[in-house]
Amino acid sequence: MKLNTAFYYIREGLTNVKRNRAMTVASITSVTAALLILGLFLIIILNVDSMANQVESQLELKAFINDSYDMSKVTKVGDEIKEINGVKSITFESKKDALNNFKKQLGEKSYLVNGLENDNPMPQSFIVKVTDANMMKQVSEDIKKIDGVTQVSYGQDVVDKLLGIIKIIRIVGLCVILILFIISVVIISNTIKLGVFARRREINIMKYIGATDWFIRWPFLVEGIVLGLVGSILAIVILGLIYGYAADLVNNKLVIFTLLPVGNVLRQSLMYFLAIGSLIGALGSGISIKRFLNV
Repeated sequence: MKLNTAFYYIREGLTNVKRNRAMTVASITSVTAALLILGLFLIIILNVDSMANQVESQLELKAFINDSYDMSKVTKVGDEIKEINGVKSITFESKKDALNNFKKQLGEKSYLVNGLENDNPMPQSFIVKVTDANMMKQVSEDIKKIDGVTQVSYGQDVVDKLLGIIKIIRIVGLCVILILFIISVVIISNTIKLGVFARRREINIMKYIGATDWFIRWPFLVEGIVLGLVGSILAIVILGLIYGYAADLVNNKLVIFTLLPVGNVLRQSLMYFLAIGSLIGALGSGISIKRFLNV
C-alpha cells in the first residue's frame, strides 16, 4: 500500500467519524458498553488466575526420610531429589524443626507436646516444591523410588480436586469472554451498519466509477478502529474507577484473599482492551459494509 493511499484512507476514516456524529456517539457508546461487560469478566478471570497461581505456588509435598539416616545420607537423598524432573526447590526439615513447627500449629495448646524433645517422634523430611502443580503426582512417584525415602505425602485427592476446579474456572472464563466478544462484534456491526446504510448511495457511485472493494472498505475499517479505540479508552477509565472502589472495599473487609492492585489490572487490561476494541470496530465495519459492496 502506498503512503499517500494510506493517508487518504486515514483521512477519510476520520472525516467519516466527524461527519456522522450521531452514529459516532452511538457506536462509541455501544463499544464502551460491550467492553465494560467484557472487561468485568476479564478482571474476574485475572483475579481468579492470580489466586489460582498463588494456590499452585503454595502446593508442596513432603518426602519423609529414614530416621536412621545421618546427615551425609540425608544430603545424598536430597541431591537425588533435586535431580528429578519437575522439582523446583527442596527444604530440609530436621526432627527438631518438625517438632517446633508442630508446636506452632498447636498454638496455645503447644504444652501438649512438652517433654518430647528428648524422645522426638517427628520424622525428618524434605519439603519439595515443583515447577508445575500438575507434575506433583509424577514427582511423588519418582521420589518414592529413592532409597531412604519412607513415605511421600501431598494430599493427592485434595490437590487433584483443586487443580480440576482451577482448570474448569479458567476454561469457563475463556468461553464467556469468547461469547461476549462475538456478541460485542454483532452489536457494533449493527450499530455501524446504520451509518453505512446512510452512505449506501455514495458506496454505489464509487463502485460504478470503478473503485475496488478494498478502496471503499479501508476508510470504513479505519473508522471502525477509531471508534473501537475511543470506546476502549472510555471503558478502561470507567472500569478503573469501579474496580478501584471494589478492590479497596474487598481488601479492607476480607482477609482470606485480596484482589489484584488497580495498577496491575489496568496495565494487564489496557493492551487487551485496545486490541479487542480495535478488532471489534474493524470486524463490525467489515461485516456492515460487505452487503453494500455487492452491487
